Amino acid sequence: MKKALTILIMIAMLAAVIAFAGCTSNSGNGGGAATASATQTATVAPTATGTETPTTGGTITITDVAGRTVTVPDNPERIAVSGSGSSRYFGWLGATDKMVAVDFQDSSLLKRKAETRPYMLANPQIKELQVLGASKGVVDPELLMKANPEVVFMSGVSDTIIQNANELTEKTGIPVVLFYSGDYVTSTAKVENSLRTIGKVLHKEERAEDVIKYFADTRADLEARAAKATGTDKPTVYVGGVSYNGAHGFDGTDPTYYPFTVLSANNVASELSSTASTGYAATSKEQIIAWDPEIIFVDLNTMEAAGGGGIYELQTDPSYKELTAVKTGKIYALNPHTSMGTNHETSMANAYYVGKILYPEQFADIDPEAKADEIYTFVDGAPVFKTLKENMENLSYTQLEI
Repeated sequence: MKKALTILIMIAMLAAVIAFAGCTSNSGNGGGAATASATQTATVAPTATGTETPTTGGTITITDVAGRTVTVPDNPERIAVSGSGSSRYFGWLGATDKMVAVDFQDSSLLKRKAETRPYMLANPQIKELQVLGASKGVVDPELLMKANPEVVFMSGVSDTIIQNANELTEKTGIPVVLFYSGDYVTSTAKVENSLRTIGKVLHKEERAEDVIKYFADTRADLEARAAKATGTDKPTVYVGGVSYNGAHGFDGTDPTYYPFTVLSANNVASELSSTASTGYAATSKEQIIAWDPEIIFVDLNTMEAAGGGGIYELQTDPSYKELTAVKTGKIYALNPHTSMGTNHETSMANAYYVGKILYPEQFADIDPEAKADEIYTFVDGAPVFKTLKENMENLSYTQLEI
């Protein structure tokens, strides 16, 4: 009798344990939304700083640059990247191995005369990944689902892009994180916030901080060298042939051109205003002649412009023959810093070459080509200057014959 009673008690206890476990399991599945909501309520109000809040179930909740609160997989293995030049940051962060689909402009479908993007030269495999759409910034939901990423990173912060991102998630169930990919000179904080947000999601926080520090240290070095030349007369300078949405002629310039800015150069175009995300501004031939810069730099992407571009204009336009820089031969070639957005590593490399021309004593220890490869190796993972120079008809960092 006692034995039977003992057995009944054990069965009752086992049933209670099973019932309790079942309740716990059900709250984890059926009550997931309530749990997530409670977690988000307890967090600090969203800001556009890229601050992130850990959640349960292998996800994190981040605030992207558009101020959107997005829950994404923690350290996803498969990502899609959309937007012009949007793969750049993932090359900088050493995360190209996670990419499974890319924007049209980062794919093999885009045909170019010469590749000028250092992140692409260092990571040519990017071009072989599945394309997301038929043109820049377009994401076809079917192609996206075929690639099967865990998260989409999309560059841009406009109202249209925000709407596209929200609709894409509604259609596919795949979270979309927006990030900023504009000019590091005029929007430093936005670029750094984007790098940190992407780094957090992909567990590349340390690398993101290393890149940000490298950019800051490089700028500090350039500024310190230029500061030692304050007692010298600074010549007037101009950069022509700067690209924006394609190649431009000699009238394409940049009032906040990074090399001129960090070197405190006397940029004749600094009086212009720019609404472009890359800093580009257009001027006129008449204005350039009126400025009459003492030293001219030419962005070599101008060679792809209609009509031959800036170098051809300098060689053939009689009006430009009267420029002081043309008469003295002080015209120098720079690598394109703008190609599918701003390639900041090229801006930094160009600054050392410009510094060598403007302040030879302060940059006497610098070999511009070797310095460029040092920069490209750290930022992009490979020394690509030689290939880039070959793609620019071996004119990079040379004095042009006009």
